[in-house]
Amino acid sequence: MRHLPMLAAAALGFAALPASAATTIDFTNIKATWFDTVDGVNINFTGNGTAAAEVRWGTGDSQSGYRFEAIGIPTLVVDPVTDTSAVTSIGKFTHFNFPIGSGTAISAVKLKFTTDVLVDGNPFGTVDFIYAFDHFETPNGANPCADGGANGVGVNVNGCADRVSVNFNQASGFFSIGTVDYALDVRGFLIGGVPASQFWTIERETNEAFIRGQVVLRDNAGIVPEPATWAMLITGFGLVGAAARRRTAATVAA
Repeated sequence: MRHLPMLAAAALGFAALPASAATTIDFTNIKATWFDTVDGVNINFTGNGTAAAEVRWGTGDSQSGYRFEAIGIPTLVVDPVTDTSAVTSIGKFTHFNFPIGSGTAISAVKLKFTTDVLVDGNPFGTVDFIYAFDHFETPNGANPCADGGANGVGVNVNGCADRVSVNFNQASGFFSIGTVDYALDVRGFLIGGVPASQFWTIERETNEAFIRGQVVLRDNAGIVPEPATWAMLITGFGLVGAAARRRTAATVAA
């Protein structure tokens, strides 16, 4: 414990290091492909390899399913201090949540997010980012429901809501800024303008949200951020890493 103040002071000292210029990243020509379903019956894919792809499953009057639709992603600026960009919406997500036969729902599926990447306006190439979706098909008649709420109220108004979550998959590709590799990580959903780590979807309805994303170091993609109490130290050590990378890049350039 005696070393903590010294480490904190060191981190503050590192914060004084000069930063290089920020880098702009653009993602264009986005295509979507659903694949690798787990469980599920009567699975159908439509639009794979296009800007709007769907996967449907289940038996009944109407199949349940997911849809991903590409949107215009604003230019993202990678801060040289934090090695991250701002969080923004990277695509429109829809869950068609309809009653289906018991045991016919998926429990997971992956989305391949294929995009051309430009670094400071210069083409890097085409990159595949892979996002893994976990699907929790809840018992519609439970009370309380899986989200802890009462059946027939709020998001459970038509029966218990289902849950969707999404995470970065380590099979994803990357792009580089200098000699450092980055990825487009996922940061949950934007539901009715409110950020959320998971999406509870209303039964018998078409539920829409935006998937949120952020440029991060490739090695940090999919990792939950550290507690705020360590933020100062992490920032300091991040600056040391950034400075070292800049020195390495400068040496290579020379």
